[in-house]
Amino acid sequence: MAQTKYEDQKADHMSWIQWININLDNAKEFYEEVKINLREITSQIISKVSKELRFFISKLTTVDFFCGSITLGIMVFASLFLAFGLGLVGYQVFLWIKDGVWSEFATIEVFNFLFENTLLAQWLDNPESWLGLQKIIEWLLYNIPVSVALIVPSIMVLVGMMCVTVVALTLRFYQFKSKENI
Repeated sequence: MAQTKYEDQKADHMSWIQWININLDNAKEFYEEVKINLREITSQIISKVSKELRFFISKLTTVDFFCGSITLGIMVFASLFLAFGLGLVGYQVFLWIKDGVWSEFATIEVFNFLFENTLLAQWLDNPESWLGLQKIIEWLLYNIPVSVALIVPSIMVLVGMMCVTVVALTLRFYQFKSKENI
């Protein structure tokens, strides 16, 4: 087997430092050009978006504002339920940190408070029909925490209303644009 001998080459540190300095200068120039171009692109985008928003808002009718206010009201109502659910979880965490015991709040407690002495509560206590439904509802009331019963539906409503709002605004925008082009 032939053995290759490697000779140590003298390292020229000054050439490496010069190469690094040249590349750093090139990177600084590139960064400055990117910053200038991004600033220009951003200003063009903001200008175009503000122009389209002014056009869109000027075309909205009272029916649009009425439907928008109903949507906003539903979203505020769902946000309150979400805040109550998160507040309840925060309270449970506070009690757990303080005592070391997790406090459970089952939905049945809220149900009993809200529906005491109603037909629904009487049916749940002593059903004469729909026995399977009664067992399902009773299981849900005893096993689902109040915080989950507040948080999950409110998130679903909020996401649903945001999707409906985006779709409605998009359709309305294209309606206005198509009328403008005619």
